[in-house]
Amino acid sequence: MNYRQFEQTSDGLWRLGGEGVGFELDKPAAGLFTLTPFDGLTITSLEAVPGEYPESMALAGLRRPHHSDDGEEVSFDSESRIPFGIPTVITHRYKLDDASLAVQTGFELPHAFELRSLTAGGLRFHGPIASYAIVKTPSTEGVVKEPAMTPFDGSDAELYKGATPPLAILFRLADGRAVRFETGKDIWRWANAARIGDGASTFIVRSEGGDLICTWSLYVFSPSGAETPPPPGRNWNITWSIQWGDPAASDAKYADVLDLRAECDECACAQATENYLKKWVRTRLSSAKEGDVFAIAIDGGRFCRRAGHLDRGRKKDLPHWDLPALREFARWANRQLRKSGAELVLIPGKDA
Repeated sequence: MNYRQFEQTSDGLWRLGGEGVGFELDKPAAGLFTLTPFDGLTITSLEAVPGEYPESMALAGLRRPHHSDDGEEVSFDSESRIPFGIPTVITHRYKLDDASLAVQTGFELPHAFELRSLTAGGLRFHGPIASYAIVKTPSTEGVVKEPAMTPFDGSDAELYKGATPPLAILFRLADGRAVRFETGKDIWRWANAARIGDGASTFIVRSEGGDLICTWSLYVFSPSGAETPPPPGRNWNITWSIQWGDPAASDAKYADVLDLRAECDECACAQATENYLKKWVRTRLSSAKEGDVFAIAIDGGRFCRRAGHLDRGRKKDLPHWDLPALREFARWANRQLRKSGAELVLIPGKDA
């Protein structure tokens, strides 16, 4: 990031200054963003709608930028309040580097709020998309396989509709550059409507006017009987991310490579796996030197349902996947390795 910082503009927006990735906050509305990872591609967040009042009607509250000591990462916390009806709060935490944006979105819905509908917004991708692939949430545990890319002709069409979100949406632009949208590891939070009951969630990916649009309806009240009341409000959080650029070449020369699946039986969300990964990185810190690249070979991510991996042992079934957890681990590892001029990358495993 070259020590780039967020700056507040004269028109009240927050903008990431300097060259490279473009990021503007509170555009097109309070709490939303416009991201330009490189020339020719614009990604815009869509407004959330808790109940009947959209995020565009919210009043901007907390706006707090953060910057890492080495300037390689920036983050931004935002909070917006919808004061109408039963007041609600929408929060976003954005974490940004030169190749990725990670987002946590939260809804603070008071108990008095009648949960009749909750739309978490979505994304609009505008640019020369040449092909795409949609990675569906699996029905069983195991390694997630990515489908082949399909040509994208830009004609208006519904490309996906389901009660669970796609795990990932992959794009290839006309110039060959790659873009990925991924849900966070917390799949159960995205598809929690079935657990709450008397409602449904719907996730749609469509092509419209040459753009690709994703919309996320977390809950719509659908009572089982005429006298059934809507559930009370609750706090709700989801995480997701966008990556851009091309993956590291698997034939590159690395200082060391860890074949994760050969060493660990559990998914990377499990505490035992996380501890193993941190120990592996720490043992290499003492010898890491300028230019060293360490690699962890993964198989594309693993879908799992064991709630104990998430420190929620009282639950029996919480769908999650570990690729976002591995990406978050890689961010942590690179904060340590950058002090020595080294880095860590995730590369495809032999089964990916």
